[in-house]
This record gives sequence, C-alpha cells and structure tokens, in this order.
Amino acid sequence: MSTLVVLAESLQHLYQGDPWLDVTFMEHLQDMTAEEAGRRFNTSHNTWELVNHIIFWHQNVTRKLMGEKPEQDGDLPDFYYPENHGENNWQATLHRFEHSITTMAETIRNFPEEKLWLPIPNTQHNAYYYIQGILQHAAYHLGQIVVLHRYSEKE
Repeated sequence: MSTLVVLAESLQHLYQGDPWLDVTFMEHLQDMTAEEAGRRFNTSHNTWELVNHIIFWHQNVTRKLMGEKPEQDGDLPDFYYPENHGENNWQATLHRFEHSITTMAETIRNFPEEKLWLPIPNTQHNAYYYIQGILQHAAYHLGQIVVLHRYSEKE
C-alpha cells in the first residue's frame, strides 16, 4: 500500500472510522445540535467555528497540492460562525465538512507519489509537509471538539 493511500485513509478514519486515537469527528458531531455546536467554553472557539476552520484548511491545502491559488474569492473566512445559527445551517456545515474530508482524502490519494518530496510551487514546503500537517491539524482540533462536546453535555 502506498504512503499516500495510508495518509488518505488516516484522514478518513479520523472522520468516521477506526483511528489510532480511538475517537472520531462523527461520533461527536452527528448528534450535536446547532445550539451545542455554538457553545463556548470561556473564550474558546466553538465547535461550529472549529469545523469551519478545518474546512478552510482542507480547501487551502487541496488547492496548494493542485497548484491553484490557496485562497479565492467567495471563500468563507477562517473560523467562520454564521449569523444564522439554525439547525438547517448546522447540518449544511456538517455536509460541507464531509465533502472537505472526502475531497482532501482524494487529493492525497491521487497526488503523484514521485512529487511527494518536491517543493510545492509558491510555498516553502513539500507535499508531505502539507499532507502530514492536515492530519496533525485534524487530530488536534478533534481533541478540542471532544472537550467542547463533553462540556456541552454537562450543561
């Protein structure tokens, strides 16, 4: 199995699978209400903002790996929290999140293995750096979401 397939599957496992850290995004997000997703612990980002932040960076890195401009007109801002905090909007965010995971995993899986260690044009790093960064980033924010979810359950 190629390195890129393993990395892509690792990302998908964090979303909904059997990751080594034994928690997934979906086990904490699938039953979360819009109200719970908007709760903060003191001055922290809320879950909704964290999910949009992850989407933002999946989009950014996907574009870098494809040789496109990372940020484009019409993109939602980083850590976006919409004015409409309704349930339908939260569900739409979860669908966007699933799409971002799928797109990022496919981009990783289909990236040319021979280019993995070459610098990405207009950046200071190679593809492996960005791909590994996406995995670390997702795991880090998954931990924050787990804590926020447990906190919101106690209220």
